[in-house]
Amino acid sequence: MCTKFIILYFNNCCIHGFNYVVKQKLMFFERVLWFSLVAVSIYFCFIVCFSSVDRYLTKSTHIGVEKNYLFWNTAVPSLTVCPSDRLDITLFDDYCRQKDIEGSEKEAFWDFIENLANSTYMNFQNIPGDDEVDKVIKKLGLKPKHYMELIYNLTFDGTFEASERLRIRCYDGPTKIQVRQVLTEWGLCYLGSSDLGQEYSSRYLIFGEYPKYNKYQQSPEILKYMVGGFFDDNVQYTLLGFTSSAVFSFVHSAFDVMKVDTGSEYAKEGIFYDVFSEEIISEENLKTETTIAMRKCRFHHESNLTHFPFYTKNICLQECRINLAYERCKCIPHFYPNLIAKPKPVCDYKTLRSCFPRYSNLFLKLYDKDDQLKKPFPCYCEQNCYDASVTTKATNSLSGSKNLLGSIGGHVQVKSWPQRRLKRQVIFSMTDLLVSIGGTAGFFLGFSFLGLVEFVYFFTLRLFWQILGYTI
Repeated sequence: MCTKFIILYFNNCCIHGFNYVVKQKLMFFERVLWFSLVAVSIYFCFIVCFSSVDRYLTKSTHIGVEKNYLFWNTAVPSLTVCPSDRLDITLFDDYCRQKDIEGSEKEAFWDFIENLANSTYMNFQNIPGDDEVDKVIKKLGLKPKHYMELIYNLTFDGTFEASERLRIRCYDGPTKIQVRQVLTEWGLCYLGSSDLGQEYSSRYLIFGEYPKYNKYQQSPEILKYMVGGFFDDNVQYTLLGFTSSAVFSFVHSAFDVMKVDTGSEYAKEGIFYDVFSEEIISEENLKTETTIAMRKCRFHHESNLTHFPFYTKNICLQECRINLAYERCKCIPHFYPNLIAKPKPVCDYKTLRSCFPRYSNLFLKLYDKDDQLKKPFPCYCEQNCYDASVTTKATNSLSGSKNLLGSIGGHVQVKSWPQRRLKRQVIFSMTDLLVSIGGTAGFFLGFSFLGLVEFVYFFTLRLFWQILGYTI
């Protein structure tokens, strides 16, 4: 019965050549010839169709070059500034008064927390520690997992300062730009002119809570980040309000975060940056018509990371450092977010001083230049779908800025704009795939959409009635 039903389908289907395979009164040679032709056609049809599917899955997008620069608005690079003096003396005094810490214990504890707040992979060995520090830590019951919370609570967020002259702010003349306190691999810093969402803030990464309402940063007139175009002669902004003895500053893409291992400038006065930025953008349908594997890049909301709720390439590299630190030292530094189902142990200051300096280059570069095998730590991070390549053309110290403005900071200026940019585009969509498969099936077999409907009909509804004994 099964054989008869298949013969019935071959005799009635619209696919070319199938009826000759089962047609009566054909010579054996003719039957073999038609069977061979049908088999070869089916084989090459599948080969070409799978080639189209592979092209759709792996080569459906490409990066093209745009040159119609007269119509662009290019994002001005972001500036992250990390003050060298982190703690607020008033908050620290109140805390010590509550915890009954005074005299030499207070001095030792200040030195310890201030250096801990300023610590990163390049200077963990500078964290002070002695019996008096251990005594205070024991008295407070301070666990390593609470290091960052304590530093946050003892640090005043300068963007909330009531006096505009003393407030950490970002502006260009009358134009105001958003600035926020962020958690970086160099502790608590300030970020100005960035496209990143509020998930990238110190409060969200430490406590899992969105930043408190800041009336100085929520005005509708305040820009999220600066942009400029070909007809803008000079676009600039200034991030200032830092009263510490010195600052570390980083210029980077407005679509990403700073990298602790590159681009740092140390200054006791303001810093002037003359920068040039070339963007890579994505067309609007890239997000909806492609997967991450197809486009080989991620948007900010497409995070595959454990410790971070959003994605950028530099944030992905930070997670690689987290995993590497945990592998080598069995714990992670205090300045990483750790709000996960199974938090990793946070290093105490003794481990930070003893273990991390030995692997500082490995942690920063994710490979060891002294390793004869030169085997890098496995870390794969996709590109950002929106990003920019930032080049610093000149860096100068703004002498006298502290006396003139009462604070120090950074000044970013763009004098020339790119005349080309890269754009991720879809060149082989789902529609193109269907057309390709349909054309291939039609070319080799004369197959069509109605032929597919006919196949489904024969082996579902008609087969059901055939089994029940009805002959159609």
